[in-house]
Amino acid sequence: MFGFLKNGKKGLSEEEKRAMTLPRTKKVQFEPLPLARVENELNTDISAVLSYAPANYYASKENYLLCVFYFAEDYGEIYMQFENRVDDALKGKSKMWKIDKTLFRDILRKFGQQIQI
Repeated sequence: MFGFLKNGKKGLSEEEKRAMTLPRTKKVQFEPLPLARVENELNTDISAVLSYAPANYYASKENYLLCVFYFAEDYGEIYMQFENRVDDALKGKSKMWKIDKTLFRDILRKFGQQIQI
């Protein structure tokens, strides 16, 4: 009867549906930036993510930009999405980008992590 009061769940894009089926995820934190700025920069040049400053989760966990990677075990398919987090609560999500394994490797190097591609 009061169906109009229910919160309608937004449909996921095709990229988001595909990313959710991939077997592995990895999360890294960056210093907080507005999601609109992140989307504008990455739509212009996806390698702009390399200019973002890494954040120490334990030092700045009240406000940070979480980057979530969804990827296949052979790194053949990698998706990246940003989430704005305040006190560990989700405050907004960016769109999802498909990236190559070289950019994925370079992002992880900023955090001292190595992968073999």
